[in-house]
Amino acid sequence: MVHEMSDGGIKLDVHPIYECQDVNCGYMKRLEPIPEIIAQQGDDRLLLLYPNDRGRIFDIGENLIWPETHYQSILARGYWDDYKGNHDVEMLLKNVRYSEAAHMETPNLFDFATSELSQDAFLCWLMSWSKETHRSLDRPLHEAAVDFVSMLFNVHGYPVPTIERIEIIRQFQSLDILAIVNGNYAILIEDKTYTKNHSDQLCRYRKVVAKDYPDKVQLPIYYKIADQSNYRSVKEAGYFPFTRDRMLKVLQRGRKNGVSHPIFLDYLKHLERLESNIHAYKSKPVMDWDGFTWQGFYIELQKHFNGNWGYVSNPRGGFWGFWWKPRSDKNYYLQLEQRLLCVKIEADKTQDLREFRTTEMDNVLIESEERGLLLQKPTKLATGKTMTIAQRPEYIQTKENGLLDLDKTIAELKKWEVVPSNQDN
Repeated sequence: MVHEMSDGGIKLDVHPIYECQDVNCGYMKRLEPIPEIIAQQGDDRLLLLYPNDRGRIFDIGENLIWPETHYQSILARGYWDDYKGNHDVEMLLKNVRYSEAAHMETPNLFDFATSELSQDAFLCWLMSWSKETHRSLDRPLHEAAVDFVSMLFNVHGYPVPTIERIEIIRQFQSLDILAIVNGNYAILIEDKTYTKNHSDQLCRYRKVVAKDYPDKVQLPIYYKIADQSNYRSVKEAGYFPFTRDRMLKVLQRGRKNGVSHPIFLDYLKHLERLESNIHAYKSKPVMDWDGFTWQGFYIELQKHFNGNWGYVSNPRGGFWGFWWKPRSDKNYYLQLEQRLLCVKIEADKTQDLREFRTTEMDNVLIESEERGLLLQKPTKLATGKTMTIAQRPEYIQTKENGLLDLDKTIAELKKWEVVPSNQDN
């Protein structure tokens, strides 16, 4: 490598290389010098000496090598003994990891293959490994594939047969995946990565499969690696929601049982990272939450409140919201717009919108004053079918370090469900 110096001169980095002897090849590889082991700390740490008095510490247990510095500087820190072993240095360093990259995430295929079609391809690839004939090619991967297909059968109450034949069809009449197993079973997979079902598409897919494969037992699967508020319409259409937690169990069992295929492991890491992001509301300061973190928080709130959540788009860019009606005797409902709590009403066509809004706003602000709900008037009053009549910024209760205090936040929101004693009976 050539470096131009400030004084106009040049500096050359020179190092030995291996060059292919075939004149038509052109392959060259830098030859790294093989260091000498000159000292040790116990049996797990070695001091390696390179040319020009460069030294590096090698951690055998972690298979980790630390940045280079002058070897005497390392020795001066103390606790080094003369080396008395007989390690094969070349073999030791064959697959060594550099400390600078020890905690870096390796590039993941699914960071770039983010579409539902890419995920469809993975599911098709995995199911194709379930054929009995593939056992001899990669037994751990075959068994993981059988585990996945078995779960698709089991959730519908069927035992999985030995898979002699599997025909996989992508985009069958717009259905993401159709897999025909042993000529008897039709696995329908509708893959909704970050979207959700709409209109009557799920029922329509079942009808078109029944028309072309009338004698097949249908096993409809709604595959969902992200989350959605509820799966009522999915279940009503006869589909089983196959969610991220189920797929993680399949993939983690596969890894534990020895699957080493990089595509399989990349997909597992992709889902584990998503799972970590969803649960980050427990460990990340509220001010740093992203869309996935808010989803995880709202999923937790569903354990305590009869509400729904989802993404609400608007001209300002949208937000993740959670909404529920705390008391049936009130006209309002509550909507969490991330860090803002809003009290909202819905008007019907027969009502005078301004009068209805004013009356309800006055009532709820009086209620807030009496019960310590800390509401204030909206920054902007709008008139329409749905209207915000009061709001409370920063309703979330936090600890000193900025993390969510879940118990206190739930207690704060539960105040809305309490019926004042003077309204009992």
